[in-house]
Amino acid sequence: MKPIIAITMGDPGGIGPEIILKSLRELSLDEAIYMVIGSEEVFRFASEHLNLTFRPHRIPTLERSFLNEGEINFLDITREAEALYEKSFGKPKPKGEVFSVGQVSKWNAALAFSTLKVAAYQAACELIQGVVTAPIHKGAVQLIDPKFYGHTEYLAKIARVKEFAMMFVSDRLRVTLVTIHLPLKKVPRALKTDEILTKILLTNEFLKRRLKIDSPKIGVAALNPHGSEFGTEDEEIILPAVKLAQRKGVNAQGPLSGDQIFYDAYERRLDAVVAMYHDQGLAPFKMIAFREGVNVTLGLPFLRTSPDHGTAFDIAYQNKAFPTAFINSIRLIEKALTD
Repeated sequence: MKPIIAITMGDPGGIGPEIILKSLRELSLDEAIYMVIGSEEVFRFASEHLNLTFRPHRIPTLERSFLNEGEINFLDITREAEALYEKSFGKPKPKGEVFSVGQVSKWNAALAFSTLKVAAYQAACELIQGVVTAPIHKGAVQLIDPKFYGHTEYLAKIARVKEFAMMFVSDRLRVTLVTIHLPLKKVPRALKTDEILTKILLTNEFLKRRLKIDSPKIGVAALNPHGSEFGTEDEEIILPAVKLAQRKGVNAQGPLSGDQIFYDAYERRLDAVVAMYHDQGLAPFKMIAFREGVNVTLGLPFLRTSPDHGTAFDIAYQNKAFPTAFINSIRLIEKALTD
């Protein structure tokens, strides 16, 4: 049975609809069943404004019986967004209000969050096997849910998963983050041996199960320069996690100096790097994969990928958006689900 992969619209004011329409032209439809979840109004506008074809098979619900294998299926979430708007802001959406291009708005937020909610709950219930998410604007969604931190945390919450990780994938480099959005001064105190071990194990599982790498080599980055000369965290916190992973049969190495580990991974001497904090991992990753990188959420009962870039409000609906990272996100999830 072919896996079902959902593609979420993202923030309608950004480049999400454009990169989705451009990416759909690259799909073969042979290996999986695809559905796009979003606003019909938004995609109609994008199609006409950007001269990009969009003739999907419209479905009333996400039940498998409504899906066509040889077409792009489309679920319109406008009614869900209208209900969410009224619940969140205490009044119905004003008649005639349309989505805003290149900026945050309440209606944009309702559309984006409704799209994500539908996909998240369907995936958590195992009705779909993969989700590819277009970029959202966190500030917009926080107009509705002030506790919203991003796709990764929200999907883990809906799936009731406590152990998860953010991984970034390109052809030459794979990086998993231990901590994510923290001020740098808080990183040392946030590092825990059990958390680092969890990230190593999740990385190992993804590489083996999804990418079919038999015995992946995982490098674990040191926190301090030269791997421990200027601090105690590497020996007291990171090294024990590496040793515990090794005892579980994982081919983990470290802590390895940050000025060497990424070069080793780039030269394919390592299959992945576990980085201690956001910029340690993403600065080298984006240096080599800025337009092609894929964000993968590890630990979920379903697969989720997204392009490693934001909404790009400044170029929305100008036919300037590169779809490469989104195409890679689709291809990665399809390969992982069908190989």
